[in-house]
This record gives sequence, C-alpha cells and structure tokens, in this order.
Amino acid sequence: CTGLQGFLVFHSFGGGPGSGFTSLLLERLRVGYGKKSKLEFAVYPSPQISAAIVEPYNSVLTTHATLEHSDCAFMVDNEAFYDICRRNLDIESPSYTNLYWLIG
Repeated sequence: CTGLQGFLVFHSFGGGPGSGFTSLLLERLRVGYGKKSKLEFAVYPSPQISAAIVEPYNSVLTTHATLEHSDCAFMVDNEAFYDICRRNLDIESPSYTNLYWLIG
C-alpha cells in the first residue's frame, strides 16, 4: 500500500483479546508505523453486565497502553448503552446483542 494514512482499531477494554491483544497490536503499530495515525474506538466495561471479574484490572492495563500508543481514542461506556436500552428502548435486561445492536 503506497497511500496508507493510518489505522482504525475497534476493541473493548474489559478483557479477552479486546484488551490484551489490542495493547500489543498498538505497541507494534507505534514501532512499525510511528508517523501514521492510530485511532481507537473502544467500549469501556460496565459493572451491570460484567462477564468477568478481571474486567477492572484489564481496563487499567489497557488504558495505560492507550495513553502510550494511540493518537486519539473514542470511548463509549457500556453503562450508558445499558441505560439507553432500559430507559429509551424499554428492554428490561439488555443482553450483549442489544448493546452491540445499539453501537452498530
């Protein structure tokens, strides 16, 4: 590719490959493509529908990587999406499918 402008990275902060692998990926992109823009679109975890007990820990570590290696981060909060589903869409107990549908 001769006209590479930058990278868009979509991931979650809570855990799994969304936090750990993305931190490594951003670090490698910074080393290999230092002058190219790296924009993140990230979903921050919510205690309402927490799937793992390590989400707060993963979030802290991923936040550090974001500050170090990303040029700009657009963060959305799972808690806010949860509230939108409950209040505006009248979904009593939103699932991940409901939240992802709203984000999409």
